[in-house]
Amino acid sequence: MSSAPRPARLAPLLPLALALATVATAPVAQSEWAPPVRAAPAAPIAPAAPGDDLASLNDRARAALEKNQPGEAVELLEKALKLDPTQPVIRGNLAWAYFKRGQQSLADYRLDQAGADYKKAVELNPDEGGYAMHLGQLLLRRYRLEEAEKVVRTLLERHPDALDAWLLLGDISSLQDDLPGAQQAYEKAAASSDAELAALARTAADRTARQYAVEKDYRTDTTPFFIIRGPSQSKGPLMSVRLANVLDRSRAEVCASLNVSPQRRATVVLYPPDAFRQVTGTHDWVGGLFDRKIRLPIDDVERDLPVIESAFRHEFTHLIVSELSPGCPVFLNEGLADVMGEGRGQGLAKLAAYLDAHGLARDAVPSVTALPASFMEIADKDQVELAYLVSYAFVDHVVNFHGLGPVMDWVQDVGAHPVDEAYRAATGRTLADEEALFRDQLRHAGAPRR
Repeated sequence: MSSAPRPARLAPLLPLALALATVATAPVAQSEWAPPVRAAPAAPIAPAAPGDDLASLNDRARAALEKNQPGEAVELLEKALKLDPTQPVIRGNLAWAYFKRGQQSLADYRLDQAGADYKKAVELNPDEGGYAMHLGQLLLRRYRLEEAEKVVRTLLERHPDALDAWLLLGDISSLQDDLPGAQQAYEKAAASSDAELAALARTAADRTARQYAVEKDYRTDTTPFFIIRGPSQSKGPLMSVRLANVLDRSRAEVCASLNVSPQRRATVVLYPPDAFRQVTGTHDWVGGLFDRKIRLPIDDVERDLPVIESAFRHEFTHLIVSELSPGCPVFLNEGLADVMGEGRGQGLAKLAAYLDAHGLARDAVPSVTALPASFMEIADKDQVELAYLVSYAFVDHVVNFHGLGPVMDWVQDVGAHPVDEAYRAATGRTLADEEALFRDQLRHAGAPRR
């Protein structure tokens, strides 16, 4: 199970009308801006080319942004900045153009370019906290935690009352396993007058307090691919070499199947079953949780080995999807995770068996796009099981017809494009046509293989 990502909450960014204010060409008493007084340049400045004065460049940049061409706006405003490097309006407008270009790059999954553009925006206009928030969130998403922490702490030095930034710092500290620091940051954010932000922060602070109460005495083992945390007692199987081997093998299987190999270590936290419920607050039918860490309830490795392997493959798939496509629809995210966790070729039969056992018509299953946006919010066990089975069966059907390669293309594209458009680009079929074929297959599905 994957917890839904919290929507980005950002400090207000400059509106376009203000960000691209007209540059005054001479000091005017009533003007909102006048050129700063400065010493004469040490060397003569080459005259601007015709049409390349500050006001013209700025106006052309505004027009480029109105056409959603921030790259062109960056080029124009860089020229303007060379004409007058101290001009605050040009610097502010160039920061906005870099930010908008970064937004485009992020939508296209060009994450290095997005990060570079956000960083330029921060350098040009460090007083605008929204730019640093975007950069910090992107770095967190990519698990570049030390860089993210530096960006956010610098922001908080300038704006100690930026409570969104305290919330982000809490997330960073939590992933760094600094749970006391995370709780302190969340508690600062909880003082916000914004009811939604305060509620998010209080929930995070309460969750972190539960984690710390259970995990404060846990031991940490580091392997080439994992940071494994669990009870510190030396006896028992929880932290055994056998478990590390299980995780390594399962990781290799998922990476080979999806043709993706995360470059960072994954954090895996292991709990006795009761402690897992205490920490995560999940229902008793939940067999694992991914919230940027993989959390698993484990009682006995030897006895529960097949369950552990299945749960880990499921949650590790969530980790991969979270890096490739944070906006991935839950049915696709959970369905792919179940294909990796439960195996291929069984989804339709398992769904059919469930429907038959519960007296439900096979033609009455909901469309995958009509499933809830978060399965964690469903309280009824039967409804949760049906949502997972429909997701598993449909994605398994797509994998069987098109292969994992097109499905991974769909996963990567769906964050930037409508779900049906991304599906058509990945498979050459419409999602509606695929669902019709899926329903026909479901009507004739037999019992699952033993």
